[in-house]
Amino acid sequence: MNAQRRIQRRTNMEAALRYLTGCSDTVANVAKQIGVTRPAAESIVADLVKLGWVENVPTPEGVIAMGRPAAYYKLSSQAGHVLSLDIGAHHVSALTADLSGNILAENTDDLAENTPTKMRIEAALTVSKKTLEETNCGKTWVCVTGSPGVQYQGKVAYFGGKGMPGWQGLQLDQVVSEELGVKVTTVGDCALGARGESWVGAASKHNDVVFILAGIRTGAASVLDGRVRAGSRGAAGLIGEIPQLRWRELEAESFAKSIYSPNQPPNRESMFRQAREGNKLAIAGAARFGEILGLGTASMIAVIDPECVVLGGQFCDYANLFLPKMEQTIRKLCPFPPSIVVSTLGRRAVALGGIRYALDGVLDQIRVHALNSDYFPAADSDRFWQ
Repeated sequence: MNAQRRIQRRTNMEAALRYLTGCSDTVANVAKQIGVTRPAAESIVADLVKLGWVENVPTPEGVIAMGRPAAYYKLSSQAGHVLSLDIGAHHVSALTADLSGNILAENTDDLAENTPTKMRIEAALTVSKKTLEETNCGKTWVCVTGSPGVQYQGKVAYFGGKGMPGWQGLQLDQVVSEELGVKVTTVGDCALGARGESWVGAASKHNDVVFILAGIRTGAASVLDGRVRAGSRGAAGLIGEIPQLRWRELEAESFAKSIYSPNQPPNRESMFRQAREGNKLAIAGAARFGEILGLGTASMIAVIDPECVVLGGQFCDYANLFLPKMEQTIRKLCPFPPSIVVSTLGRRAVALGGIRYALDGVLDQIRVHALNSDYFPAADSDRFWQ
């Protein structure tokens, strides 16, 4: 078999594996999906079984077979799993999932914003280890860690928010990897929130998505063609640093000063609650919040032209109070405003985005092997990451 044919065989194996991560099916249907002959598909599936990626499973319920039932195959239950770790200002959460994206285990722990870095890392490792102990699905392929701030080359390169003392400058990849003994990739939490919502959340039918975080921190991120757009140094979406967009006023809770003058405005949570109760000053304050949030969102829309904007973060619970003004501001500034929807994943968006990011990484690496290596990796391979 010449080199070109060997590469073609490995890419066919990769295509079959991708297909069987999403369903159980027969060899005949695998052949149709990847465009090969039935005998070729039989050989490919047999190799994937030997390598530990695929296993034979019972005929699905409801399938009526004429004569001898066809054999069904799917991703092996022991083909491994991925870990997603969300380290936020107020919580740490860990999820595991098999390579089909099925959640296997999940744990979370609440933290105070001023928790020292060492204690925050210890809490993150505790929930991670507990979650891994509850997972029985082969090896851990990778851990994707979500963190506030700009993540570049495994380091918290910039942290512009309040709280989380000592976080900026932390080599997060290295710290987590050394403790868990797995490959770790660190990604901005906003970006993972965007990926979570574009995968199984409010924007699951869209490939180009902007995610706006309206929480204690205010942030923005995007998913383009179904993948996180982090930028060359992890700083894509860092529009809150532009003073003209006024997002710093939201975090400083000074955006409603002129409305409440000469008195000090309440914090955002109190203001939104009062607005919900009909307080006129609070209603005006909520509208001002929406106007300023809309300025930065319009900037993201103008650059990316997304299909959808997802509004997430703790204050999206009050979206009905400020979303009309936010949308009005966007319509004034953007000739082609997209739809704006509220997150359906809540606090789980980041961790779920980490799962999808990890799965994409594993499948991409399998393709790298198919194209560039002289072998197709086994499910227990120690030479997987190149």
